[in-house]
Amino acid sequence: MKNYDSEKLRTIAVIGHGSVGKTSLCDALLFSGGGVERLGSVDNGSSHFDYTAESRDRKHSLSSSMGIIEHEGYKINLIDTPGLADFYGATIGGITVSDGVVLVVDGTDGVEVGTLKTWDFAARNRKPMLIWVNRVNRDNADFGRVLENMRDSLGKGVIPVTFPLMENGAFKGVVNVLTGKAVDPQGKEMPVPDSASDDLETYRLMLVEAAAETDEKLMESFFENETLSEEEMNKGLRNAVAARSLFPVFSGLAIPPVGQKFLLDSIPDFIPSPTEGPALPATEGDKELALEPRPDGPFVARVFNSRIDTHMGEIVFVRVCSGGIEGTTDISNASRNASERLGNYYFMTGNNRINAEKLVTGDIAAIAKLKSTSTNDTLAQKGCGIILAPIVFPEPVYRVAIAPKDRGHEDKMGQGLSLMAAQDPTLILRNESEIGQTTLSGMGELHLQVMLSRLKESTGVETHTFKPRIAYHETITKKADGSYKHKKQTGGRGQYGHVFIRLEPLPRGEGFVFASEVVGGNVPTNFIPAVEKGVLEAMKSGPISKSKVVDVKAVVYDGSYHPVDSSDMAFKIAANRCFKDVMLNAGPSLLEPVVILEVTVPEEFMGDVMSDLTSRRGRIQGIEAEGAFQVIKASVPEAELFQYTSTLKSLTQARGSFVQSFEGYQPVPREIQEKIMEEARSEEE
Repeated sequence: MKNYDSEKLRTIAVIGHGSVGKTSLCDALLFSGGGVERLGSVDNGSSHFDYTAESRDRKHSLSSSMGIIEHEGYKINLIDTPGLADFYGATIGGITVSDGVVLVVDGTDGVEVGTLKTWDFAARNRKPMLIWVNRVNRDNADFGRVLENMRDSLGKGVIPVTFPLMENGAFKGVVNVLTGKAVDPQGKEMPVPDSASDDLETYRLMLVEAAAETDEKLMESFFENETLSEEEMNKGLRNAVAARSLFPVFSGLAIPPVGQKFLLDSIPDFIPSPTEGPALPATEGDKELALEPRPDGPFVARVFNSRIDTHMGEIVFVRVCSGGIEGTTDISNASRNASERLGNYYFMTGNNRINAEKLVTGDIAAIAKLKSTSTNDTLAQKGCGIILAPIVFPEPVYRVAIAPKDRGHEDKMGQGLSLMAAQDPTLILRNESEIGQTTLSGMGELHLQVMLSRLKESTGVETHTFKPRIAYHETITKKADGSYKHKKQTGGRGQYGHVFIRLEPLPRGEGFVFASEVVGGNVPTNFIPAVEKGVLEAMKSGPISKSKVVDVKAVVYDGSYHPVDSSDMAFKIAANRCFKDVMLNAGPSLLEPVVILEVTVPEEFMGDVMSDLTSRRGRIQGIEAEGAFQVIKASVPEAELFQYTSTLKSLTQARGSFVQSFEGYQPVPREIQEKIMEEARSEEE
């Protein structure tokens, strides 16, 4: 492979809802562009992108993968991303390092939940976008209906550059609005039939207007001539795509490939080069800065993905954001302040690699044999302390308690999962002391199944998962006071500590406040810290559920001591017992963690989803329309959400999705609190 300058590079992330044919499109683009001699197929397990055994078995992309096309003097890096919500971490990583994206939409189903989600990921990153309408030859496909659906859901900037030719419901080819050319189902050029002339004229006028609106001079030329020259069109369309006011639509088939060349020809025209991309937020020491994508700048690269390769071990995928490197060199992992030796880097198509002689700004490459680098790290030249702002990955929505099936494998399990979590930021392993369990969180049940399957394969450790305990908190609802005298006489020196303590409720989230109002030395000053320690120890296990006590002010206001028998230990014990006694009289209340859910569902499933949320003690806070979808916002107790991902799939025929965020702690209803108290008592027995 020859070397390319930054201006001749383009990186495209292919995104969309699951099962719309993204991987098949990538295989078709790779084949049509001459990147491979054989057309890959997802169905027969020969895809160049879904090349792992687990992806082939499940017929779904479970991670992002690369493909390289050399087309008309340009090198186009394709990143095939997962469409399943369980693996959106890889999708977001691919979008972040792209110059632009191709959103794949099914020619039958149109805009789906995953379409909106991945569209939103691209919008947050301000990525220029092209759209590919796939499978336009199916019996129930309707390009006009899907186009209207996209314009309603995604905006009026959705305008066709190519459209399918249909005669009596049969697919006859694809027309290019800009060139006025057409190809038949075998990809051979054909004349544009008269039946397509009206659509051709309509779509061309829409594109001319979109181009003219980007510049006053272009608008003047349009008003004067009622059209634009080819040069003016190219300039206006490129500006409109870069500004995300235009989303050019292409159409065709991935199987067999039809229409891909029109898309490949347009990528360099519509998508800006790496050097035209925006500056990236970064820091250098305490200073914030914007890193310009300059080929002559310092070498800075972002790690956006990592995985274990059968032959090379752990490899990381990087995007060069500034500068470049050549040959073997020492670099720095700026995120971890660690040195790395960079000598094994490759350009990848599927699992096939090509040795890279050098990397320039905009390059995407795989790097092997790094010691301490993982996803979201910044690599930089020696002496350069620039750290790129990290990729913002979605919060996990599915959490389980986990343990090895065989005792003694805890450390091995923890080490294996920690390595996986470093590669996949949407996988989070925690040792939660508050509930006394190890938990694993991810984007869904399938996500964790795949991760645990990989764990078994790499380490031999089998695990079992179960419902995690809930991290309840306890608090008080009113003031109360009391005293406790700890007096114990043994053969030698005795123990004596006597305290009066008042408890007061604090606003939610205030935690703990301790104060002393002792006067006259009834409790010597040197014993006050021991009183506080006794209270803090008592707060670790409340009287309702043995949970942590929060939002309490404890005031020691009186007491007595013995000049010989009093000690720190005696006052600590007295304070501990006093706190527990007083809390029982202070209106003890149980608090539970509550999360905010934002559930996106097709309108026809909204009633079932809302009913289910209500049955989970959820409080609906609002509903917003998003095209043909509804976004339901609800506040729901965490205790009611175990395996909610599976329930939502069942309720919505796998067309719903949700995100969640922690809202806070709220009081548990009285009848549920009593049930939890009974469970806590039975565990003690």
